[in-house]
Amino acid sequence: MTLPAIPSSQLRLQHLVLCRALVESGTVSEAASMLHRTQPALTKMLQELESSLGVKLFERGRLGARPTAAGKAFFDRSGAMLNEWRILSEELEAIAKGERGILRVGATPLTTLTLMPQALGRLRKERPGLLVRFREATIHDLVLALDAGELDCVVGRFSGELLGTEAVGALRHERLYDQVLCIVSGTEHAMARRRRVTWKDLASQDWVLPPPELATRNIFNSSFIREGLLPPRPVFESSSFATSISFAHQLGVLAIVPLEAARIAQAHGLVRVLRTDLAAFSAPISIIQRRDAPPSESLSAFFDAVRAAVAENMD
Repeated sequence: MTLPAIPSSQLRLQHLVLCRALVESGTVSEAASMLHRTQPALTKMLQELESSLGVKLFERGRLGARPTAAGKAFFDRSGAMLNEWRILSEELEAIAKGERGILRVGATPLTTLTLMPQALGRLRKERPGLLVRFREATIHDLVLALDAGELDCVVGRFSGELLGTEAVGALRHERLYDQVLCIVSGTEHAMARRRRVTWKDLASQDWVLPPPELATRNIFNSSFIREGLLPPRPVFESSSFATSISFAHQLGVLAIVPLEAARIAQAHGLVRVLRTDLAAFSAPISIIQRRDAPPSESLSAFFDAVRAAVAENMD
């Protein structure tokens, strides 16, 4: 639903806070208690807001205040608007302290191994004094945080697993590089001593694998099916590449993990990368931002630093 234009002089932060408090509490009296305001004062504010917008935001009755379709639309965007205001306030405070603003970056664990340190190292040289607030989580959680205005951008694996997320439609992404998978074993595993490992060899081994709903598991299963073999059933399941590497190292199972992580673990003597014909992973590592994100010199500088780090690793 598209709401009528409202003069900025008539829309106040208190209106956004009021709407969220009403939805979360369900009644004007409880919202008033949450906001430490009187009930008549909140009722007047709500009437002013609805009058300015020209739509009814809440149906009020004996059961409380229930948001209308317009109220739900207002509520959905009010969170992002309040987050943007908080971000602006924090950035102005940082500038007042002599910093060059704040950048909020979300990243999946894999990207923190090499890509993010390289990109942030470049950014630090280009924009000294810029405070980077870093959040590491799953791509699903990061995309929701980005949509809510809690992050400026996200770097991670943008794959089909996210297509059912409502937030995806409000985002744009730029492919950085394709992720490559490999199979690892502990250094003392029988497979580690072979020059070449066949799919038939792998089918009879114990495994730690990603859960069935993840695209990585589908890639794994498809590799066996193409060879005319049934995919092995795992002994353990984990969505964490770090956990999978640890299990391969300590529990004698095989694991499928990103090659980037496997090489680091191999360099530390934890695992051995097996020689197999596993194809490149189809889902790319991407940099993601909101389509309605305001222009930002800091964000542009970060994007440039990430692209330069990727280009250096590709050489």
